[in-house]
Amino acid sequence: MSDDLIGAIQQILLLGKGDRGRLEYLLDLLQKGRPLTDSDQNYLQMMVPLYLSPKDSYQQNTELVIGRLSDEIKELHQKIQQMQRKGFEKYVGRKAVLFFFTVFVGWNACQTYLQPMLSGFVSDSLISYVFPLNLVANYFNYGMVVWLGFLVLLSSWPFIGSIHLAKFIMSRKISK
Repeated sequence: MSDDLIGAIQQILLLGKGDRGRLEYLLDLLQKGRPLTDSDQNYLQMMVPLYLSPKDSYQQNTELVIGRLSDEIKELHQKIQQMQRKGFEKYVGRKAVLFFFTVFVGWNACQTYLQPMLSGFVSDSLISYVFPLNLVANYFNYGMVVWLGFLVLLSSWPFIGSIHLAKFIMSRKISK
């Protein structure tokens, strides 16, 4: 009798019917072999026939439970994909900002090499505005800081790349 009652409670829980907390408590009591109080027995005598009465409804209830579980699995799958996509977008966004910042600082650090090539296209009065970081650094007499910043950024890329490569390799080892 208790195995049938355990199965019935589990089915009612899967259907999402009744007082979930009370049903889980009663299920725990029955699984541990403890006796039920009179009020709990009355509650189950009312719930079991209400939701699991005839044999043919057992098949319908099973199909209903399977359908609900399938829907929950699909919903969880969509949530996981959405979280993975957000994580990828965040990852790509950060690296893109660092990349464009590196290009911007590199553009300004290479002013002495780029300025002769641009002199045919940009007038001499506007050439300093093509390299705004150098314009600011020279104003405060910190011209070499741009080169130092560029070297730091360039040296950080292989370091960041090796960290992400190691993470990728570890993720592949864990997933196998």
